[in-house]
Amino acid sequence: MAVEGQGPGGGGGGQEPMVERCPTGIEGLDELIEGGLPKGRVVLLAGDCGTGKSIFSTQFLYNGAVNYNEPGILLSLEQTPVNLKKDALNMGFDLDALERQGKLVIIDASLSGLAFRKFNRKYTISPQEFSLDKVIALINESVQQIGAKRAVVDSFSALETVLEASSAKGGDIQEDLRKTIVGINYKLQNMNLTSLLIGDMIGGQISRYNIEQFMVDGVITLDYVTAGADAGRHLVIQKMRGTKHSENIHMIDIEQGKGVIVKG
Repeated sequence: MAVEGQGPGGGGGGQEPMVERCPTGIEGLDELIEGGLPKGRVVLLAGDCGTGKSIFSTQFLYNGAVNYNEPGILLSLEQTPVNLKKDALNMGFDLDALERQGKLVIIDASLSGLAFRKFNRKYTISPQEFSLDKVIALINESVQQIGAKRAVVDSFSALETVLEASSAKGGDIQEDLRKTIVGINYKLQNMNLTSLLIGDMIGGQISRYNIEQFMVDGVITLDYVTAGADAGRHLVIQKMRGTKHSENIHMIDIEQGKGVIVKG
């Protein structure tokens, strides 16, 4: 297995400090990234439709809560919690149970209504009032409430839609996007959350503006080949700061009760 040294110290003679790890619990993945994601950092998970992004991120939160005593927060900008929970339960992940146990908070920020549901309370924010600061404030409140250690933002592509609407009124979408990613990075790390940002691949490119991967601490991409010798789902670890990681293309399976399984 090819590996790449991405430690912050480069090729000097001194020994680099150990990076604390946040195990994903996803079968076959953690051994490819020195035991887990860099703790307290932000990683982009990008892929086409149907590649397993939502299952992967649900596993990350579910495994954290059940196996590692690390409660989590899911900020959903696209799916409603009802549909999200149904899909997760079909895979064997009972998110309702985690909510009842105080190990998971789902913030419903779906752009159709911008209604935030948290702790059985409902917050409604009009599109004109929507802002990253309001969302981060809800995440921070949830961190204080359950002691969250993990977070998922699903998806960053939905945030792009909001930013595009503002740029149509005279803003610079690329600059707004850069500032948004920097802001999310800083604020999630400041809350000591190990976080996944979910993004869409478009024509082999990570997002329409192709800048997210330069602003985060790690990038994992998923794809789905429908025909030929390489047919199936694949995972590539494109970047993981402070980590010696696999550079290979890995086949993945999705199994009920297990979720994503990374092959050698």
